[in-house]
Amino acid sequence: MFVGGLNWDTTDEGLRAYFAEFGKVDACTIMRDPETGRSRGFAFLTFEDPSSVNQVMVREHYLDGKAIDPKRAIPREEHLRNTRYFVGGLAPATQSDSMKAFFATYGKVVDATVMVDRESGRSKGFGFVTFEDAQDTDQLVGRADLILDEKQVRACYNAPKYRSDLDG
Repeated sequence: MFVGGLNWDTTDEGLRAYFAEFGKVDACTIMRDPETGRSRGFAFLTFEDPSSVNQVMVREHYLDGKAIDPKRAIPREEHLRNTRYFVGGLAPATQSDSMKAFFATYGKVVDATVMVDRESGRSKGFGFVTFEDAQDTDQLVGRADLILDEKQVRACYNAPKYRSDLDG
């Protein structure tokens, strides 16, 4: 699993102890800056029994005074088969669920995430959608007729380098 939004002071041991409630934790590593050793605010962990992930996914989580965001991690081998698209121009009201439902008409969606500001909780106006298979999804890139939540959105293979790239 990927676990985001960690408190800077959360330790590997504390994270392991928290998730042990859901099953035996096989491995747990908080990602750290190689120069300073400071937490980068996210971690990866695996359970001995993969079904433990399902138990984690059905509720909200708080650790060390902070809401944390565990997600299913996609193994490296699967990244080669999956296609992840940047989606720009999202309406403020667009949620991950509506984005997933919209893009499901183009293929099986593995994950859909609307990026939100941590402080305000408001959408940043972009997100990512990952498909299981790339066969029919190339048709998304560059289309001007993608309308989600009454707003035109754009799909790209990678995040644009400049904000103006979203506008046209």
